[in-house]
Amino acid sequence: MKKFVTMSFAVISLGVLGVASADSFANVYTCTLNDDVEIEDVQAQNSKWLAWVNANVEGGGIKSAVGTAVVGDQEIFIFIDTYPSLTSWAATAEALDTDAADELGDLFDDTNECSENRLWKIEETK
Repeated sequence: MKKFVTMSFAVISLGVLGVASADSFANVYTCTLNDDVEIEDVQAQNSKWLAWVNANVEGGGIKSAVGTAVVGDQEIFIFIDTYPSLTSWAATAEALDTDAADELGDLFDDTNECSENRLWKIEETK
């Protein structure tokens, strides 16, 4: 049941937050906060990550959001990183695996731990 709630929350968040567009790809991470960390700390780190990615991936256009539970398990949150294409997602993965990405260091190690992620293809219903 917990997985169903988590998955349902992720899918609903994609629509509610408006980060998904026609034929885009969303990488959704399910995470928990570390002790003594607020969601605002995660948002600040995510802003740094997003700025770096858009500056270092050709074409940019990458969006990111942090979703928190309104109903259900309040101890988890999700990252939703949305890419305009599968090529953009792959380019991001490559960029994050270079020496240039070393400046990001272990950006999220002090704020959260993610237990799973999925890459979703988002197709607009017509």
